[in-house]
Amino acid sequence: MVSEPAAIADAAPAPLTASDAAVFAASIAPLARATGWMRACGVLNGVLAALLAITIIGLPFAGALGWVAFLEFRAASRLDAARQRPTAPDSLGRATAAVNDIAMHYIIQAVVTLVMVLLFLLLLSLFAPLLGNALKL
Repeated sequence: MVSEPAAIADAAPAPLTASDAAVFAASIAPLARATGWMRACGVLNGVLAALLAITIIGLPFAGALGWVAFLEFRAASRLDAARQRPTAPDSLGRATAAVNDIAMHYIIQAVVTLVMVLLFLLLLSLFAPLLGNALKL
């Protein structure tokens, strides 16, 4: 026989104690100091995404960079909220979500970089014979 699953309580997490809040604030401090840089990189990636969207070849990369820009802004906002109220019950969840956004940023950046390197090698292999023939003339 299958038993009924236990009901999941929707109780909010308890606020952090003062000592736990101090440890939490110290652990997110390096990331929280970099939120301005995260937003600056988000702006730069957004501008690069807009420029890449103009070209047909750059359209897939524009989508990925737009997503990265969004993740950078969202991570910075979540870290700021967690830093401003370290004793709030949801501050640990916000900081964890921010770190997950940063991790997704690096995954996307790695995939885009790998695809760009492969495209460069493909184009190089296509144009190298043409350049060799042009140099013989």
